[in-house]
Amino acid sequence: MTAMVRPGHNVSELCLEGDKFLEAGELSRATSLYMSAFRTHAASTVSHMRKLKSHLSGVISTLEGWLDGHGENQPLEGFNKGLVAVFLSTLCPNNLSATIFKMESLLQGGRHGCEEIFARCTALLDGKQNPHPQGATGIVLEITRALACLFSEPHSIKGLKLYLRAYQSNKSETITLVRRRQAQHVPKIVRAITDQLLHMHPSLILDSECAVTAVENDKPDEKASTIIEFLLAISPGHREVQELQAVHLFLTGRFGDSADVYSALLHHGHCQKTSESSTDKSFQDTPEKRARLLTGRAAACLSAGGQTAEACRDLGEAFEIHPATARVYFQKLFTDTGTGLAARNHLRQQAERGLSGYKDRVLIRPDLRSSEGVELLDPVITQLRALCRLEPDGGGRELRVRLADCLLLRGEHKEALSICSQLAAAQGQQSYQNTVQVLRGYARLLSEDHKGALEDFQAVIEHNTPHPSSCVRALCGRGLLRMLGGLNYLTALDYVTASRLQPQETALTVRCLVPWNYRGLLVTVLLEQGRVMLEGTGEQESKSCSSENPQQPQQGNQPQAKSKRDNHRSGTPAGVQSLAVLLMELQPGADGSQILAADALYQLGRVEEAYRLLLSVGPTSPRAPILARLALLQLHRGFLYDTNQLLKKLIQCGDTSCLRPLLAVAQQKDRGLLQAHCHSAAKRILGGTREEIAVREAVAYLSIAIMASGGEAADSLLERARCYAQLGQRKTAIFDFSVILKEHPKHVQALCGRGFTYLMLNQQKECTHDILAALHINTDIVIKDILSLKDKARKLVCDWLHQFCRTNLSDILVAHAVPCHEEQLREAFIIGGALMRTDCRDPRWHLLYVDTLLAKGEVKAAGAHLCQVFGQEPRDAVAQARVGVVEAWQQNYRSAACRLSKLTEKDSSSLDLLLALIPLNQRKRVAQAAAQEASNVSSGGQWHQAVSLLTVAVQAVGNHRLQYLRQRAACLAQLGLHERAIADLDRVIQRHDGSDISCSDDPKVWVEDLCRRGRSLVVCSREGAALEDFTRALELHRNRAIQCVEAGLGRLRLAECFLRGALQHYANQQLDKAWTLIECGLVVDSENAELRRLRARVKREVASPCNVN
Repeated sequence: MTAMVRPGHNVSELCLEGDKFLEAGELSRATSLYMSAFRTHAASTVSHMRKLKSHLSGVISTLEGWLDGHGENQPLEGFNKGLVAVFLSTLCPNNLSATIFKMESLLQGGRHGCEEIFARCTALLDGKQNPHPQGATGIVLEITRALACLFSEPHSIKGLKLYLRAYQSNKSETITLVRRRQAQHVPKIVRAITDQLLHMHPSLILDSECAVTAVENDKPDEKASTIIEFLLAISPGHREVQELQAVHLFLTGRFGDSADVYSALLHHGHCQKTSESSTDKSFQDTPEKRARLLTGRAAACLSAGGQTAEACRDLGEAFEIHPATARVYFQKLFTDTGTGLAARNHLRQQAERGLSGYKDRVLIRPDLRSSEGVELLDPVITQLRALCRLEPDGGGRELRVRLADCLLLRGEHKEALSICSQLAAAQGQQSYQNTVQVLRGYARLLSEDHKGALEDFQAVIEHNTPHPSSCVRALCGRGLLRMLGGLNYLTALDYVTASRLQPQETALTVRCLVPWNYRGLLVTVLLEQGRVMLEGTGEQESKSCSSENPQQPQQGNQPQAKSKRDNHRSGTPAGVQSLAVLLMELQPGADGSQILAADALYQLGRVEEAYRLLLSVGPTSPRAPILARLALLQLHRGFLYDTNQLLKKLIQCGDTSCLRPLLAVAQQKDRGLLQAHCHSAAKRILGGTREEIAVREAVAYLSIAIMASGGEAADSLLERARCYAQLGQRKTAIFDFSVILKEHPKHVQALCGRGFTYLMLNQQKECTHDILAALHINTDIVIKDILSLKDKARKLVCDWLHQFCRTNLSDILVAHAVPCHEEQLREAFIIGGALMRTDCRDPRWHLLYVDTLLAKGEVKAAGAHLCQVFGQEPRDAVAQARVGVVEAWQQNYRSAACRLSKLTEKDSSSLDLLLALIPLNQRKRVAQAAAQEASNVSSGGQWHQAVSLLTVAVQAVGNHRLQYLRQRAACLAQLGLHERAIADLDRVIQRHDGSDISCSDDPKVWVEDLCRRGRSLVVCSREGAALEDFTRALELHRNRAIQCVEAGLGRLRLAECFLRGALQHYANQQLDKAWTLIECGLVVDSENAELRRLRARVKREVASPCNVN
């Protein structure tokens, strides 16, 4: 249908096809076909259309609908409205729709021909050429004429009037047609009409210089309202028109509507800024315009009433965005209308409300470190800044101080420091000096200038008449600096003073001005130092109570005066109580501050208040500290049943360590009551059953009693130590016993208890030491405690005491000759007596006692005791040995030697001790008698008895008489005990080696000793050592050595020994040693052929060392 065709060929086909659709009633399709034919060949198409006659009106109506743009069917995409207008004009000359379209098309090209268009529209509307147009067509002509007039005479109000006349005749149709047919001209229309409106009503121009007078003299009329209504109708989103509407509504007294329009403009500007796109590029949301809108809305809200907060917020924001613009518009909208003072007052009142709301919000913060609610200061700061900028000198001193305060609370410490420094440097102005200094101090503190901050705080505190709130803030600031410097106690003193002056201001300062990361530490430090103060007060009261003298009751007025004076001091319970209240406010749910407050109330004597406070503590808090305090308070009040129940619950908690801080502040009287009560309860429990559960409960009560006494309750410590020992906690028991002994070194029961505990740990030395110490103090009690032990334990204790006493007695006898002094033997007598009283049937204890008597020199008493216990002639060898010692004292040496020799057969280890009990002279006589008796019995072949007697002789004189050793060695050799014989001969020969030969015994004697040892060594198969002895003997005295060999081994046997030794050395190529042994062997047996051949072989090898095998 839209394809190009040849003239006269396809035109008729298109027209015929159009006729078919026309007859079918499809006007739109038919008209489209006629339009295609007209575009192909206009003359042929028009000629064909003339023939249609009655149907032509339908086509013309369709074309008019297409041009007017309100038909159901629009032209196809291939046609434009210009072609439609030409076709319509051709078919129907002077057609009104075509004419109007042509005029609109001319107006789109600019201002050329606007006068002609205006005249043509006027003629058409007046009906000079055609009948007067009606309906939409007339309105189209009206707005077309108005547009032409507006373009031809832009400074005339004629075009505006024409638009208004059309608008007033039919508002909805006019607006619809303008927005549809003049859409591209709407911005120009709006601009032109706006200029005309502002020219007619200058009061709407707030930027003009005459706006102020216009507000008074030129009130906008109804016509201006209609104009603005028309402008808003044709351009609803035009912000300049909306602002004109807001100004118009404000000037006409419709303040609420004006505020709504301003709000819409501001909201649109915010959305435009957020989306970064706007359909209205002519009205950019600059800071100046936003400040103007905010100031206008503030004026509207304030004039409307009931929206003071919104108005103040808008004013603050306007001054924050663009102060100069906001100041200008405030002058025009407020000051020049007489509402400036009221606006300032509202701003001030709103700032005060905001600051008060912030403080209230801060005081109910659940978290001390939180900064919640600080955003509430933002409008307050903007309002205060607005007030300062409204002042000609930048704001009065009071306003700037308040602004600095809010900035500091907000965290803007640098700006606050700048303001405070300017205020402090101002000459001749001393108002708010304390406040300025304390604010500057905190600003310096936050700027890390601690020295400057301390100077400011100190100046406020030392002022003659300080401002109370500023003084409290200064104390808090100085306390914080002291905490940072490690002076925690002084920190607590400052906060105690501040909390007693103004508690709420102190809490507010901590929550707002102390940096958040220091608040937790500050609370911890204050809690600890408050506890230190209370404990120091408790110690002072305890000391004063313990040092009271009888004269104090006569001075009854002095303590009362002193207590009144102390209540005003910081470190007293009253000060700590105020500090605890502060901490409770800072951390409402914390139990530490509540416990501190209860302790302070208790020290102040306000027991009932302390009790109620503890009862109010929540169930989620730790129960042990609360239970401990409730128990002490109930004991103080005399409610023993409640005390018992509370103590049971405390013990069930398993945490009695919480009593230490409580007892540090408790009164001495109450501590004594608690100690006695708990000790009695423990004794009552232990008096019933001894099961483990009961013992553990008793330990808990005893622990409380010990803590209540300050660790000095010896009875409770003793009972607890015994309980620990029973429970198997022996080291803990030893610790408790040691605590008692530290204060009471002569506490017998503690010594015995610790000793018996060491016994359980098998620590012999410590056990013996403690039991002996107890025996020195009170033997009866110790014996009673030993007898109370079980048989095995009692036996072990007695054995350890006996062993200790034996060792001690031996050491004494080694260091001192008998008879010894009684003081030296005191422990031996004590132990011996105790052992005999413990078990008189054990002979060891009696022997120990006898030995002690002998060491002291009491021979008769020793003999009597022996006779009494063991009889006149004891059968036991150990007892007979003691009788022998007594006989030695009595110079019956032979009998003594015989009795002592019997001991060597059964208990040779005790012989040294018994011999030490004999004086030196008598001991030598005993040795001589023993040697003589040994000679007598050995001649009869009784070698065993001879050895025993010689052992007595040897041990009696030691190594001083070698003859006794030689005799015993000979007897041992006779018995075949060659190893023991060798040992004795070793001692003899060592004496030879240790002295000069010239000064030694006869060489013959030495040779004999070597030969005897050599013989025993050969018998023991130790030929190497034996050959060395025989070689040395031959070197010393050959003849005597040969004689000894002949009397002993014999020459042949010894020569064979030398031969075996030489062959061994020869095999090892030790030719020198082999040669020596060969020569000695030939000395013993010169006829030995093997030795001769071996000597010849060695000689040959020595002469020719390079032989070849």
